Amino acid sequence: MFTVELVLTSEVSCVEFAYVQSKHDLKGKDQLLVLIRKFPEGLAVVEAKDAYPNVLEDLQALKATGEVWLLSNMDSQEDIVYPNDPKAKIKVDDDLKQLFREIELPRDMVDIEKELQKNGIKPMTNTAKRRAAAQINGVKPKAKPKKKQREITKRTKLTNAHLPELFQNLNT
Repeated sequence: MFTVELVLTSEVSCVEFAYVQSKHDLKGKDQLLVLIRKFPEGLAVVEAKDAYPNVLEDLQALKATGEVWLLSNMDSQEDIVYPNDPKAKIKVDDDLKQLFREIELPRDMVDIEKELQKNGIKPMTNTAKRRAAAQINGVKPKAKPKKKQREITKRTKLTNAHLPELFQNLNT
């Protein structure tokens, strides 16, 4: 895949095409990974997209293996790829840990939903409505269905034939 720059001249009949070389000269997935690791702050996918034909597939493969993080920016609609180095230790300040642990969440989901709405976020569930419907209809929580045990038939291959007391129901 390559980028073509269209140049229009004053004459309508003449159109020139010029090849614009990719910003990064890459040949394969290994070189792509090396390039991504050179940018710990992230590399825009647009910059490497034209390097060779299968760049996007290779990015997805690297993401699947956990070697990179591929994140989308919802505001600008562009993807950014970050290197994932499992050896890199992230040191979190003790004060930040303490602040995180001091935050108390409401115990009831209704209170959490009210807080979300107060901050302008629409909750995914409506616990109050669901509870009201359960009280009106008397709906009980769903119990897991029990699996039906398979009975041993004459056609079942018996591997413990030396234990006849296990198979007494076959004599009928």
